[in-house]
Amino acid sequence: MVPIHGVIQLASNSSRAVILRDDVDWAVVWRFALLLLPAGLAGLLVAGIFPVEVGSILIALFALLFVWWPQGLGKIVSCLGSGRRTFIPLGAIAGFLNIPFGVTGPAVAPVFRSELPLRTAMVATFAMAQTFGHLAKVMLFAVDGFVYLDQLALLAIGISAVIVGTWFGTRVLRNLSEQLFGHLFRLVLTVIAIRVIFITLFS
Repeated sequence: MVPIHGVIQLASNSSRAVILRDDVDWAVVWRFALLLLPAGLAGLLVAGIFPVEVGSILIALFALLFVWWPQGLGKIVSCLGSGRRTFIPLGAIAGFLNIPFGVTGPAVAPVFRSELPLRTAMVATFAMAQTFGHLAKVMLFAVDGFVYLDQLALLAIGISAVIVGTWFGTRVLRNLSEQLFGHLFRLVLTVIAIRVIFITLFS
């Protein structure tokens, strides 16, 4: 399911990035994207070693920690560097974990939020960064032998749904205040993280 998820998320994030293209902070994006492919290749080579369930739960727990303990986020991020240089090692970590687990977004989103306080800049830049991340993942799975054409019907349904959802969501985004967006960001990320934990434990 990780390759399928990658294609659908690629469609979702790329459509969002295109709609909000004027708000993308490319200085952040290129740093995040710099090591995605080599790190993803390393993740592909060792993918079978890591228990997927444990990794998914840890990523979700990190997301909850970062959202509800900003000081902890600052301490951890400071280990990766300062300012926008943080996004180079962050992209490498995300690229590596993207292959075996496929759900790194919730854990890295708070870092983007801390660096990009304006809602449109944060959403646009995160979407573009995730576009490169999912593109690298899709390419690596294709090289590894996954045949996307065999899942064409499922992909068509998923891609159509997320593009419609993205169009609607960006319209809502432009009408939100910064304060309300901050509250919704924490709420949505919390729900996503809890859902990942619940599904991993009980599915």
